[in-house]
Amino acid sequence: MRELKLAPSIFAADIGDLKKQIRILEEQNADLLHVDVMDGHFVEKMAFGPDHIKMLKEITNLPLDVHLMIERPERKLDEMIHAGADIITIHQEATARLYSCIEKIKSSGRKAGVVLSPATNEQSLKYIMDKIDMILLMTIHPGEDGPGFHEELLEKIQNVREMIGDREIDLEVDGGIDQTNIGRCREAGANVFVSGGYVFQGDISKNMQRLREELGE
Repeated sequence: MRELKLAPSIFAADIGDLKKQIRILEEQNADLLHVDVMDGHFVEKMAFGPDHIKMLKEITNLPLDVHLMIERPERKLDEMIHAGADIITIHQEATARLYSCIEKIKSSGRKAGVVLSPATNEQSLKYIMDKIDMILLMTIHPGEDGPGFHEELLEKIQNVREMIGDREIDLEVDGGIDQTNIGRCREAGANVFVSGGYVFQGDISKNMQRLREELGE
């Protein structure tokens, strides 16, 4: 099993108090900072961009785990790379040029990953598996509010973990992750956990500690 990692999502942070909240995450040994980039097309919402990534890079040493929820991500990869993204994950559903996107990210020295929305079959990963560093499975539909974590996707996590085998690939989950389900995601095979609403609601330190406890750390 690969190292367990917590990746708080700054989409849920208080932007007016961002520096303070990031300092707390650093004190709590967050492993990654998850940054959602939304274009208002692939998903209805809009959030963050290259300028925000550059700003984050200037105020924290936490690796930036940048999740592109945008149409035709190939048009924006250079900007994301130059802004300082450490890991870039792109939706398989968003581009017909997945191979070239992965190759561009990797050639820049960054880590590359593929994201699957809940209804996307995991078998679509078969021909890209040996080219990537991370797989991100969405446990809610990207960019949408509403019902939380979909428990039926635990089977999908298990299936992808089996597909990964002994490859050096992180398996990340995102969508409604909190203290009630993070342990089951770990048992299913995930090792990187994105949590936004739960982490930033109330006491960030206590929430991070609770998630670590539920992971058995």
